Amino acid sequence: MGVWGVTGLFVAGVVGAGFATGKELVVFFVRYGRAGLAGVVWAALLLCAGTGLILESCARHGVSSYGELLKALEPRLSGLFDGLYSLFLLVGTSVMFAGLAAVGRSSWQSELLRFGSALLVYLLLRRGTGLVIKVSGWIAPLLVGFLCLMGVVQLANHGLTWAQPFVERGGLWKALEAGTLYACYNLGFALAFLAASHQYLKTRGQRWAMAAVGSGVLGLSMLLLYLALGTLGAAELGDAFPLFHLLSAWGAPAQRVYLLLLWCAMFTTAAANSLALASRLAALPWLNWPGAALVAVGTGTVLSHLGFSWLIQMAYPILGLVGLWLMAQLLWHAAA
Repeated sequence: MGVWGVTGLFVAGVVGAGFATGKELVVFFVRYGRAGLAGVVWAALLLCAGTGLILESCARHGVSSYGELLKALEPRLSGLFDGLYSLFLLVGTSVMFAGLAAVGRSSWQSELLRFGSALLVYLLLRRGTGLVIKVSGWIAPLLVGFLCLMGVVQLANHGLTWAQPFVERGGLWKALEAGTLYACYNLGFALAFLAASHQYLKTRGQRWAMAAVGSGVLGLSMLLLYLALGTLGAAELGDAFPLFHLLSAWGAPAQRVYLLLLWCAMFTTAAANSLALASRLAALPWLNWPGAALVAVGTGTVLSHLGFSWLIQMAYPILGLVGLWLMAQLLWHAAA
């Protein structure tokens, strides 16, 4: 697998429902107007530093799951944080399944996408970590390339237009705060599958190369899409799929390609989160691997009925605080 395989898993894990639809980019960056640009750059830098620290910590402690890493970081409260982090992953999975359902144009299509995708995730989990990494490695370049192309074409056609900020005062500091939460909750999610895949990176150089490449790709994508979303109006930005409006002049074939890639993005992220959660549940003495996979996927599917937009706007910022704690622990242990 090596650097490229783990990088593909990292990128595909981060580019999930909120990123690929543009919804989380609006919530965390576009809403601050020009100040959001600082938030994008700051988030990309934190992603790079945080990913490298997570990989170094995993290698130092020789862990194979997020539960082992949390125990190494905070032995006294490892049980509490283990439970909270499992909930953290479960909410992330439910966001992906909610996003998959939101793609459907009717109620039966939504439920077919929700439960059909959940079944495919379950079947993929039965094959283990290696297949999840391979599938992510195939999908990530296609997904990121198409998203960047959307941003470039939109800017070429409409020029650079800054979105009107949704806040009146303190935009820069609020944008930096939002960038911090954005990076931290993504690092919180990434911790799970990085802990399960870091063994494919044999040296310190490979670990930091993966952090730089993965975060660089994500940072470039975020920048282009942030600028492209700035050309849209308030009503379009308020839609559940704001990036879809960038394709209004592309025609039906391009829109179908985007919807397919959007499904792939949410599917791979749901698979990565479910894999990490199932790996942790399978360590329980009374639950085998098929049962753990079923619990992880099934519970996430049920919770997805809370709704995509609500989960993005309400749950993600709260989860960012959990990720912020993880970052603080990693920095403390790195300096020790």
